[in-house]
Formats: sequence, C-alpha cells, structure tokens
Amino acid sequence: MSLCKRAAVTIIWIGLFLAGTLCAAPKAAGSGTDKGYFFAGPREVRRTKQIKQGIQIVAYHQRGVFVSEQSNSPWHQAALFIQGTTIEDAAGKVLQDVALCEATDADGDMNWTVLWRPTGDTGTISFKLGTGKWEGITGDGRIPGMVRKRADAHVMPQYEIQWKINPNDRRILDALDQKEQYKYHDKGLSFHGPHITDFSRELANGTKLVISSQSGVLLSEDPEAKSPRNFATCHDRGTTIKTATGNGDIMLLEDTDPDGDVVWLCHIWWYGKGDGTYEFIGGSGKWKDITGVGVTRGMLRGRTDDHFMLKSEMHWNISPGR
Repeated sequence: MSLCKRAAVTIIWIGLFLAGTLCAAPKAAGSGTDKGYFFAGPREVRRTKQIKQGIQIVAYHQRGVFVSEQSNSPWHQAALFIQGTTIEDAAGKVLQDVALCEATDADGDMNWTVLWRPTGDTGTISFKLGTGKWEGITGDGRIPGMVRKRADAHVMPQYEIQWKINPNDRRILDALDQKEQYKYHDKGLSFHGPHITDFSRELANGTKLVISSQSGVLLSEDPEAKSPRNFATCHDRGTTIKTATGNGDIMLLEDTDPDGDVVWLCHIWWYGKGDGTYEFIGGSGKWKDITGVGVTRGMLRGRTDDHFMLKSEMHWNISPGR
C-alpha cells in the first residue's frame, strides 16, 4: 500500500473513532425552572377512616392539567393525576395534605412528585422519579397560593419548580450509607395483601400504568420498639410502571400506629434492580417532624398466594421546625 493510501486509511479510521466517541458521549444533564398553575377537578373520595376521636383520614384521587410558562418544563402541557390523603377534623377542615402527583407530557414521558402540605395553603413539592427524557429527574418547588378562588369544587393552585436531570442521583443511597446521622433505627416485617387495581392504562409510547392500592400490617423485630412502623397498619397507593426497560413501583405509604399517629413515605422499587428505597415525607402527632430513609430487603418468604411478606430497615430523626 502506498504512503498516500496509508495516510488516507489512517485519516478515515481517526474520523470514525472520533465520530464514535462523540456519539457515545453522555448528553449534558438538563435543568431549568418553571412556574405556572394547574387546573384540577374535584376530589374523588376513595376511602375514609377515623384514626382518633374527631380526626379522620380521607384518601382521594384528583385529575387535572398543567399550564406551564416554559416549553422545556417537565410539566409543559402535561396531564395530572393525584393520589392523595388528607387528615381532617370533624368539621371537614384539612389539617394535613400529602399526595403523589403523576405528570404525563405530550410524548408520554412521565415524572412523579410528592406534594406535602402540613398546614393551611402552604405546600412543598419534591421530584422523585421520571421516565423517558425525565429519567433521573430531581428538584423541588412550592405551592405559593391560588390563581383564583372558585365557587365550585375545582382548584387552580400556583406552582414554582426547579429541576435537573441527574441519572447518577444517589441522594437516598448516600443517606443509607451514612446511617450514623440518624438517631433512631428499626428493622421489621410487613405483611401485605394483594394489589387491588383501581384502573390501568397504556400510553401511545408503550408504557403501561397500573394504579392500585394494598393494605397490611407492620411489625418490628423488637416487639417493644418505639417505631412508627411497629404494630402499625399500612395502606399503600401508587403506580406500577411497565416499560421496555423494566418494571417498577412508586407508592405513597400511609402507616398508622396504635395511637392513631401517621407517617407517610415514598417507596420506589424497580424489580430486579436491587433493593427498594423508602423516604419519609412527614407525619402527624408524635411523628409530625419525622425525616429519614429506609430500604426494602426483599421477600421474607415466598408464598403460593398473592400476599407479600417483606423485610425492611428504617432510619429516622425527629427534626422540629424542618
């Protein structure tokens, strides 16, 4: 081969190598801010349970749409589905409100946030999970108030959010690796009944969603443990996500102890990809200022029916004024 031909071949190989390298390079992580409002229909009450004298839990569904200012926002022209829980007094006044909010954009890509509103109309937003272009989403926001009051049961809350795409987010895993930062710890078991499907739907991009709930009981390894999950009843609601790359759950957990005090957690578990993770959202009564994380350690024992016996490990602090 002549010197010129060798040089040409070398140049071609270098060009192919650089092209392959550039194509394989990871995309820059996206980020942004957005504000707007969402229009939500009336709440559909799914379940009511008295937990103390004159105090009850109300589980609800709610549907709506986002009106966003930014076209690159995860909430731009997105449909909204809420699975929420309120604590109300005998007169129906809402004392606390927590919700798992599901946003589906025009491409069928999704993200889930948790809304935590401990008092009045103030509320915080925290991004927990995303699919498609929103995979790895993190961020937070707030609900500063209403766009306008309405005479019917519909609502128009404002929102402000900031977000970024971080595929390597290890926030909860790092917290689990630093257990010494938590004062309280507990290991225990949960016995759950089967998932009861409320409804399911399939998006145009092939993603399948199953909205369901399940109930059960929680026991600590130590029967004397002062834990929010010892001798507690649990009621879990959320979404099973089925995509081409894997299946998983994102669930809003509501655990009620024997005193009628409640904790809420967000549980995310991608099947076959390791342990599931828990994050405390907040609580009522003696658990009002709870913060912390946990992990699902898998099945205690396989069963021939569709009930579940899971092992879990929890770590938390009580942080007044957080």
